[in-house]
Amino acid sequence: MEQTPQKKSAKKFLKSFTREVIVPVILALIVIQYVIQAFQIPSGSMEDSLKTGDFLLGLKFTYGSPIPFSNQKFPGYAEPKHGDVVIFRYPGEPEYPDNNPKRYTHLFNALMLGNYYWDHAPENGQPHLVHYADGPKDYIKRCVAVSGDTVAVHGGKLFLNGKRQDSLPAFGKWTASVRTLSPRDEVGEFVVPSVGDTLYVDSLPMIKLWWLRSLVAQENPDSSVHLDLSLLRNGRESNNYVFNDFRFPVENDRGILLNAMLSRNQTVIQQRLTLGDTLSGAMPFSYFKELAKIGFLPLLDPHDPNLNSGFTRPVSYMSFEGSILQDLDGNVKRLNMSPAVADSTDSTGTALENNHFEIQRNLYLGSEKIDRYVVKYPQFFMMGDNRDNSADSRYWGVVSLRNIRAKAFVIYFSFENDDGKFALGNPLTWWRIPFRIRYTRIGKIIDLIK
Repeated sequence: MEQTPQKKSAKKFLKSFTREVIVPVILALIVIQYVIQAFQIPSGSMEDSLKTGDFLLGLKFTYGSPIPFSNQKFPGYAEPKHGDVVIFRYPGEPEYPDNNPKRYTHLFNALMLGNYYWDHAPENGQPHLVHYADGPKDYIKRCVAVSGDTVAVHGGKLFLNGKRQDSLPAFGKWTASVRTLSPRDEVGEFVVPSVGDTLYVDSLPMIKLWWLRSLVAQENPDSSVHLDLSLLRNGRESNNYVFNDFRFPVENDRGILLNAMLSRNQTVIQQRLTLGDTLSGAMPFSYFKELAKIGFLPLLDPHDPNLNSGFTRPVSYMSFEGSILQDLDGNVKRLNMSPAVADSTDSTGTALENNHFEIQRNLYLGSEKIDRYVVKYPQFFMMGDNRDNSADSRYWGVVSLRNIRAKAFVIYFSFENDDGKFALGNPLTWWRIPFRIRYTRIGKIIDLIK
């Protein structure tokens, strides 16, 4: 029995739709998942090698494509080497909302719309679907050191295996006229960890301990990781202690602490603060204890009824820089060196002369307290080519191979809009499009940008 023209038409449409739409979409998703990654340069940290508004393609299979429905990767044919421009997941944010992999299941990455998670235990009135629109973020930097290399930064200059690197890669640049003791300019010498190295919690300076916490979190994405700090006075906990004269330098990576200091002390700045100035005031130890424990700051209140009115609950986080813990350690040491500390206060009002203070540190992987950690993957030290305007490994430590997404390969489009005069939502500005495209940058192979 012959099919009716209507059935033939429907069958023909279905075959055509499958061939022209469904198959290309599936192939595109496979390519995006396993072969390439699109990335837009959002800031000037790689200038002038890569410019704000450059759109890149990165090769995922070079360093290993992700295995579906897991946190593992297929083996790559290479590892990042000195000079490679690498796309990686930023280690300063939680991979799961609230850093809780047991509560949340990653559903999918909606590309430009961000990541979606399923909340298995939402609070009353909260939806199950959680939207992590701006994270976990991907960063792009240049690999300047690999496992086994000795790294230091002095006066803003990188020292690699004891040799000062006076030249910058590609079209990198120095911009600062003033040098300070911020991580941008000063990082103490250390060896980039190798697979099998054992790192001990008690032997690390405070900022390197924060780096270790980040490393453990990168290599164990399905477990929660937190750092628990306690202030000991003569061996007994004194976590309610308040520093009456907590001092720290005004630096770009101290923004969280600066805001907290000004808010708590209602300080009125009579003159403009500049980098390197010292600010002081009262700060409770509990502030640092809580920051170290969570490792990041939620930017949205999960109990805000306006956030729970739809099908999804949005989340967003800001990283907490480990240099703040370095300030904490310095103030505890300064307290111990002071001849009299009776003007300091705590919850009991006890006179504090001739007391000894120290910070007890406990690192937890899941529910297990660990006093050492054995490195599982190769590690890499990343820096931006714009050395004085780049948030990179100088601030948050090494990047594990497990966090690396792709090797930057080619610029497929470039659009200049630094002045913001083009707006996609304003049709009256669309005439600028042909004049804002950087035609000479399209098709540039990133390894060949010298």
